[in-house]
Amino acid sequence: MSASDDLPAQLAAVTAFLDQAPLRNAVAELEIALTGCGPTQAADVAAAHGVTPQLLRSAIAARDAFGKVSDLIHAAAIAIALPYILQPGETLVRPSLAAGNTPDRLFDVETNTRIAEFKLARWDGGDGGRQQPTVKDLVRLAADSSGRAAELYVRGARPITWLTTTRSSVRQQLRRYRAELAAFENAFGDPDIAVSAFVAGDAAHVHLIDVEERLPHVFAGL
Repeated sequence: MSASDDLPAQLAAVTAFLDQAPLRNAVAELEIALTGCGPTQAADVAAAHGVTPQLLRSAIAARDAFGKVSDLIHAAAIAIALPYILQPGETLVRPSLAAGNTPDRLFDVETNTRIAEFKLARWDGGDGGRQQPTVKDLVRLAADSSGRAAELYVRGARPITWLTTTRSSVRQQLRRYRAELAAFENAFGDPDIAVSAFVAGDAAHVHLIDVEERLPHVFAGL
């Protein structure tokens, strides 16, 4: 039996464990139960709480499988949005539907008149890991010199509010992206400028679009 054939059973095992109690509570109870244990006791306590090598294998398999779901969401959302976004006479270059871009396809969507990036994670207030790639994409869009319309699609109002008000610097947000930081310095100058000042200045031509507002029939209730 292949790993993919066994996946339904592995997912069922993970679901069964998670259905017993909220994960935070289950982990807290396990932590308390393990306190003061030696090696034999630790094994017994873990097993008594349903934490077994099979559960670990199943959880890893589930993570690997569902890690691909983000790519599916990205691809499906863009493909569904395109008919509502494209204008008559506008034609697509091959889009980059999976998360991430390649050197020959810098943008999620590229047409004869437009370039666009999509960020579809919902921000929840703990968004440091989402802010940095969003700024990276904003900089890439702003630096394009083709004269085409540039658009950054995000989900909900929170990302747009942050981009237009934050005092965080471009340098801080691009610290993980050396190539983009160098490109920013080459195109726009000092990266210690606040992201919000960049949005209001050199990136003002990049349209910040709430995809939930633009396409409520697609994203409403999600």
